[in-house]
Amino acid sequence: MYLFPFFKIMIIDHHPFLSGNPEFTEAIQLLKKENTHFSRLLREYEGLDMEICRAESLIPGYLMSDIELSQLKKEKLHIKDALVAMLQHI
Repeated sequence: MYLFPFFKIMIIDHHPFLSGNPEFTEAIQLLKKENTHFSRLLREYEGLDMEICRAESLIPGYLMSDIELSQLKKEKLHIKDALVAMLQHI
């Protein structure tokens, strides 16, 4: 698919936290209601995932350096680890 003659658009899948962790469906719903810290981290994770998807899609206006993209991915992984740790302690 081409948006502009010189830019090829890559379709990148969004990876919501729940789709990667279906075994935690009930616990996620419970913590979202009862734990504001968990809810904030989950929103931050989803926001970072969308930002990473946009950057990887090569859409003009969403491009970033490899270093910036790598930093976002590390931040997302750190948040995922924190979310999983919280879910395992229910």
